[in-house]
Amino acid sequence: MKRFRHGIFFRSLLCLTVVIWMLLVFSGSSAYSDLTFSEATAGVSDECPEWILNNQVLVDVVYFGFDDKIHRGQVVADARVAGDLQKVFMLMLITGFPLESVIPISELGWDDFQSMELNNTSAFNYRTVPFSSNLSNHAYGLAIDINPLQNPYYTGTQVFPENAEYDPFAPGTLYEGHLVVRLFRHLGWRWGGDWREKDYQHFDKQLENVSLENINKHFEWPPWR
Repeated sequence: MKRFRHGIFFRSLLCLTVVIWMLLVFSGSSAYSDLTFSEATAGVSDECPEWILNNQVLVDVVYFGFDDKIHRGQVVADARVAGDLQKVFMLMLITGFPLESVIPISELGWDDFQSMELNNTSAFNYRTVPFSSNLSNHAYGLAIDINPLQNPYYTGTQVFPENAEYDPFAPGTLYEGHLVVRLFRHLGWRWGGDWREKDYQHFDKQLENVSLENINKHFEWPPWR
């Protein structure tokens, strides 16, 4: 009984800490991205099917930057994974895992290589797998790349972004056993760090290709905004 009471106490304390932390965060955080859904998807490829675009939602997040400050960001993703991404970003914030930038890739002309060079974390982008004609899971909003500079993509003798180096001891780097990797796996996502050609920045979730209806297009955070 004593152990049970202690468990309740510590869980309650953790919840209270998170609430206070979030109140502090949103009382003075700087806004790096504050787009509408239309702005966040403006200029998407004409080849993108309407049903795929209709499945996407705008997700507000907060993150701890490499400048030791709290920032607001946004990602566009399939509505079915919005809750997963909110959990992951909350974990990264609470544990102080730093991110460089979190803006929809529409702000970068839908250029994946530029996004990687700017160390931007992003999800939806209607494009193919690099050097392939196959659609990427990013094209469905079912993948996200996190801190590309710290977590590069290796293919053959090439590395992207160029001149990036993978150092598992560096801040913002993902590695086997990392809490972020473990949470993604728990939520049913795959990690590119498990692949033969390592893509440490990449996580994706394999879901059925279906058209969604009556979805909330903007997952605002905090809810009282």
